[in-house]
Amino acid sequence: MSNIKTLGVLSATLLASLSEKGDYIFTTQDAVDILGVEPYVAQDLLRHLVARKWAKRLERGKYMILPLESGLSGTYTHHEFLIAASLIDPYYISYWTALSYYGFTEQVARTIFVATRKQKRPVEVSGITFQFVRLSKNKFFGFVQEWIEDKQVNIASREKTLVDCLDLPQYCGGVAEAIKGLWYGYEEKSLDWDTLTEYAERMGNRTIFKRLGYLTELLELPIGEHISLWHSKMSSGYGRLDPTMGKSGSYNTRWNLLVNLSPEDLLAWREH
Repeated sequence: MSNIKTLGVLSATLLASLSEKGDYIFTTQDAVDILGVEPYVAQDLLRHLVARKWAKRLERGKYMILPLESGLSGTYTHHEFLIAASLIDPYYISYWTALSYYGFTEQVARTIFVATRKQKRPVEVSGITFQFVRLSKNKFFGFVQEWIEDKQVNIASREKTLVDCLDLPQYCGGVAEAIKGLWYGYEEKSLDWDTLTEYAERMGNRTIFKRLGYLTELLELPIGEHISLWHSKMSSGYGRLDPTMGKSGSYNTRWNLLVNLSPEDLLAWREH
């Protein structure tokens, strides 16, 4: 078979050195540094590794080692979060991806949503799309480090996940997904409501308080003084409950919202 995996001395040296350090995702410059060769030599070697299914090209100048269990098809991939961490810096995993990570939704999206301070086009690896959401400096906070396999990756905290989703619902599948996070977070007693309020304040988007208050009251969550605090912080004027939906609906004067999703649609998941 023409594509049987075979390794030369340089290729074996590179893969062994990377594997010993646990660097399964690496760059062309890493290859240059390890092998002590010219960039064009490293590039040629990497092209051969990709052709023989020893490595996968993630994007220009960035590669991932494929272990033997990937077979000749080269379909194996490392954990999506590790790939995301290698694609951009600074970053943290958030939105629909973090909702799923914390068990706040039963939906599994084939897109990995990555918050960052930079502009970057989506990247596709093995059928998974990595979408990058550029945030302003004041919104880039509230993430923690979690162990994924043998590496630590940045993931939005539970509170920041919900705040991010209520800030930009288009990246979490809409408000109908965000409301699940509020419910499951309350049920599991895993949310710190003071922290959630602080984070919503820091975002500088008062519509977050409107959505937060409306959805929490719809769920009838007994969280005391937080509701009145959120009400005091919301802005004047009306915003859409879900910006991914149309502009038809009813106006809720308590929370200054155009409610463009019915309560039945927002709570339908509780019936299953």
